[in-house]
Amino acid sequence: MKTHFTTATASMKSQLAWRSSYSAPEIDTSSQGHGWKAVGHTYDEQVRLRNISNVVAAWPKAAEDNVPTVPCLSADGHLLVLSASASRVRYGVSVTFIMVNPTDMPYVLPKNNSARPLSPHELSLWCIFDDGSVTPAYSYDLRVGTECASLVDCPLSPFGSSQLWRYNRTLRVYLASTTDKNQNAPILKAFITVPTPSLRQSSSSQQLLTLCTSPLHNGAEYLTQWIEFHRLVGFRKFVIYNTTDTHQRLLSVINTINRKYSNLVDVVQWNFSSLALTDMLTIRYFQMEALHDCLIRYGDQSEWLGALDLDEYIVPLVPYQTVFDYLHDSFHRRIFGSLNLRSHFFCSKESDRYTSEEKNTSRLVIDRFVIRARKRHEVGREKYLYRPRFVQYLSIHHEVIGVKTEQPSPDHISLAHYVSMSQPRNMPGCSSNEQYAIDTSVRDRFAKKVEDGIKYLTI
Repeated sequence: MKTHFTTATASMKSQLAWRSSYSAPEIDTSSQGHGWKAVGHTYDEQVRLRNISNVVAAWPKAAEDNVPTVPCLSADGHLLVLSASASRVRYGVSVTFIMVNPTDMPYVLPKNNSARPLSPHELSLWCIFDDGSVTPAYSYDLRVGTECASLVDCPLSPFGSSQLWRYNRTLRVYLASTTDKNQNAPILKAFITVPTPSLRQSSSSQQLLTLCTSPLHNGAEYLTQWIEFHRLVGFRKFVIYNTTDTHQRLLSVINTINRKYSNLVDVVQWNFSSLALTDMLTIRYFQMEALHDCLIRYGDQSEWLGALDLDEYIVPLVPYQTVFDYLHDSFHRRIFGSLNLRSHFFCSKESDRYTSEEKNTSRLVIDRFVIRARKRHEVGREKYLYRPRFVQYLSIHHEVIGVKTEQPSPDHISLAHYVSMSQPRNMPGCSSNEQYAIDTSVRDRFAKKVEDGIKYLTI
């Protein structure tokens, strides 16, 4: 590897000028010698970045470069990167690498691995694009309780931006580190595309609402009713993070839906078996990382974006028929980062077993469970509707980092959080010594519509 780089660099020195994305005007980056300013904090760093970037620019698109491809452990063993996406609303125009927090790496990687975890804060990182342009990488380590992730953001060079949004091409981005003076090659690379909104979406007044699932664990049997309910209340894009569906059941369900509603549902494969990773919290399977992937990957085409489990339903309350109507009437174009949705827990009648009605899985979830806690859960377990252009970092159950969070009217919107669909569990406010309420409002308003919508899918 080292010999390859030395030879390629020497052969290119006389042909390629040093490029940097710091030039002010947008120019034709396919030609050479624009005199862009050098990047790097020291002369040695500038020379090393120039040499690496010249080699990158010389590589053919399909060349085998032996640089690890995301998802991967970086070549220096410091970073475990799960995904990379680009955005036009995040910090201007940028590419973001989403990675496992370094403190978690020893626990999620297989034993006897070659990792030497370091925080991105401890590294001098740079993004290098196919034309040799270079931008600095900025890092953020996020930890809120047990929720953690690390992100690295690079501004897109004019070349990178035009490849993605002007020409709709796949962009190859390399991440290089100048921390180790013996590291003369990029430490990893990613191939990035951006989702293209469908014609149906672009012509719809309600195309601005996107809903992502938390990583899905063989829950395909509940997916159709969850999507159909939220489609009825105004969501126009669904993103499913698939972790464990090995029987093609999920694919069959989604194909059925997309035949009726073109491009309504996207699937992101979120399985890292090739790296033999095991999340510290197996029921989540890199949920924090998936949450940020959804924000960055779909934030550009979403005015509002949420991430829910399949037992959670966002319910617009009378007089509103859709979530979109409530958001438009109540908030319209006000600037804030997210809307805090506190849970109304729906329970089983008995804590240790289901009644015959609750056990009947041929019925909808919103039909099976009508007993709920009398009060909203006010501390913890909340979820959010995000405004992607105003948030930078997310949390599953805590306030986001960005512009402030708003509290919606409990009389106009609710988060119905249902007991586990497969087996009973204790839900807050539902213990045997607490008073509960009979609430059939969700069932009465929406069950028939959801059932009719599901029947329509099979016609």
